[in-house]
Amino acid sequence: MSRANRPIGVFDSGIGGLTVVHTLRRLLPGESIIYLGDTARLPYGTKSHRTIERYTLQMGQILQRFEPKLIVVACNTASAHGLLALQAASSCPVVGVIEPGAEAAALVKGPVGVIGTLATVSSASYDEALRRRDPDKVIFSVACPLLVPLAEEGWFDDPITDAISRRYLNQLPFEAKTIVLGCTHYPTLLPSLERTRPGTRWIDSGEVTAQSVDRLLQGSLGYRTESARGPLRILLTDASSRLREVGERFLGEELGNVELVEP
Repeated sequence: MSRANRPIGVFDSGIGGLTVVHTLRRLLPGESIIYLGDTARLPYGTKSHRTIERYTLQMGQILQRFEPKLIVVACNTASAHGLLALQAASSCPVVGVIEPGAEAAALVKGPVGVIGTLATVSSASYDEALRRRDPDKVIFSVACPLLVPLAEEGWFDDPITDAISRRYLNQLPFEAKTIVLGCTHYPTLLPSLERTRPGTRWIDSGEVTAQSVDRLLQGSLGYRTESARGPLRILLTDASSRLREVGERFLGEELGNVELVEP
């Protein structure tokens, strides 16, 4: 198989990365995608750097079996703690979601807020990436550990989600008119987030990452040459009873067959 016709591998700690797959399928409908969700060990955001790095390397090893032309780490926490290790170990290019998100935020005037998991925020990865681009950028970061479980439960538009979102977002000064969604689960919670913080510009790290993948394919990696819509293969390390219902809302289409793999 030619390099251009190889699949794009995408992985996340759970099913939140399906929001990135949704955007990839919209922008690059001809591409073949293999999605790997480490649902048996979710969430990554409460774990140590060493554990997250180890999990990230293991997920990369699974995806390498399929000879991908590119791997997308569709998880902010894994991007913060495991991306460099996976890039060093991988035989294909590996991109994360933090650098594209920071690049988009750096173009915005004024202070920027960042919300993410505890592990992502404590890593200061967004702060570092933003300040490489704009040393004077004012950044406010808030860890929101309860948002991922709400998203995984499918409580996308719920009074409880509103209340928890309000408690977190009230920690950000109102002069931060732009907020980076520093977790790929968070776009599903936008109805609640927008009600809590009207008039805010939200930067979806997964959306801008998909755009950066498009730019990479324009270069040496190449687009898949088949004219038909590219296939999507879903691999998970565990499958709960509500996975299909919630996962399809993340993805925006039917999941199809779900395969289980050992982490």
